[in-house]
Amino acid sequence: MNEWNADKNMQKVKIGMTKDEIISLMGQTYKVMEARETPDEHIEVLGYVDAQEGIYRLRLINEKLTEWDYILPPAHRYKDNGTKD
Repeated sequence: MNEWNADKNMQKVKIGMTKDEIISLMGQTYKVMEARETPDEHIEVLGYVDAQEGIYRLRLINEKLTEWDYILPPAHRYKDNGTKD
């Protein structure tokens, strides 16, 4: 399953990789979380879920990775006192 490999594979992801390189490494099971076109750029955000149900978001501009981040799974979005952030 790709989600079991997401954490390991993200260690190999590098800024500047192409969309095809990312899909080859991370797999086909991604969600398009954002897509838009400007006169100068095609922007797309791919989302890969990991085994803990967090999401790696990879932002591509013109088919090249420019940045990525990680969204904590819902179970981890609480403060120490048990309230939501």
